[in-house]
Amino acid sequence: MADHYFSKLLHAPESRTTGKGQEVITIAVLLSMQDVILTERRRKKRYKPRWLEGFKQGEFFLQTTDPGQRYWIDENVQYDDLRISQSIIVGRAVILAQPMMALPSPATMNSEVEASRFGWLLYGTEKDMFEIHGGCGFSKKLLHIMSQVTYCAARLQQEPESTIVPITAKYLIRELSEMRQWSREGRNWEEARKHPQTIDWVRDKAEDVIIDSSEDMTDVTAEAWRIAAIIYFQCRLLRLPRNHSDVLLNLEDLSKCIRIMPTSGSHFTAQAPLLPVFFLGMLATDPMHMRVSRDWFDQVVQTPVRSVQTGSAPAQVYYKLLWYRIRVLTTPSERPPLYQALQRIWTWIDSDVEIPPEPNTLHESIGKRYPWWEHLVARVLAKEEETLCLT
Repeated sequence: MADHYFSKLLHAPESRTTGKGQEVITIAVLLSMQDVILTERRRKKRYKPRWLEGFKQGEFFLQTTDPGQRYWIDENVQYDDLRISQSIIVGRAVILAQPMMALPSPATMNSEVEASRFGWLLYGTEKDMFEIHGGCGFSKKLLHIMSQVTYCAARLQQEPESTIVPITAKYLIRELSEMRQWSREGRNWEEARKHPQTIDWVRDKAEDVIIDSSEDMTDVTAEAWRIAAIIYFQCRLLRLPRNHSDVLLNLEDLSKCIRIMPTSGSHFTAQAPLLPVFFLGMLATDPMHMRVSRDWFDQVVQTPVRSVQTGSAPAQVYYKLLWYRIRVLTTPSERPPLYQALQRIWTWIDSDVEIPPEPNTLHESIGKRYPWWEHLVARVLAKEEETLCLT
């Protein structure tokens, strides 16, 4: 019945009217989440994953109905809470699938179309851009930057001698390095902009310290996502090897963030940083980093499902489903699909993905460096039976 109604909405005029389309987007999200939760229903790699195709339909309607209002055009723009929630839910699913997927073919990629994707994430005010979205764990601006990292990597693959990509890369890393995210339960936007970054105090925490406040959990989770985005930028766009000194420094910071996060109790929510923990484990060359990632997954799968009370009604439904996805187990001995994939990657990554003996000796032109991340993705796609779901 839901599929029939969804088919009707796909062709309804209001689904393509500027500022509308909320209903078709919501149903696309809910139908996609069925495939995310019910892992046995997922298509194997011969077919396109239903969950990703559904979220891409949500992307299409967000793009088609985009009001076009941006924070740098009108600071007093009136925005819709539901649309913001939908943009993050859809953007999160599509954008976070990209790191472990092949880049668009250089022969067929339309750079203008790719560059304009996800512009609807920038809908709202500047303050909205950096707010940590309840239940998501990070800001719209950070999510959009991650999409731009993927686009720039694709553009560099298409045109290795590009002069625009290195310039854009400098802008992106400056944005990531200086970014301050804020939440309504903690410091406001004005205070967050003036305050030191969360990682500054995380570095000073003793190894046995565990976060014991919701405010700290929100801040550290958002910081883990920011650092993971920097690592992604360094590895996929700058093509720094995973044992490069700059990458190792960020992996250490990410490890410290993950280590102090509780994996059960009232402060552990659907904000769970799956992709950062996955990155930490997959890219680890330090056994301690791998251990932190493994311990987090092992502890999380023992955590009982509880209610999620954050955000708008559609957002609550989504994050409740997300929580079940994190916890989806049939017996205590089983592991979530993403963790199983990570464990398989551990068996071959050191032999199949070269770790250079002199990681800091690289060609000055990033377009002439070895795109090892693309080799990693190709190996994952060849070995895994389905597209990895990192949301």
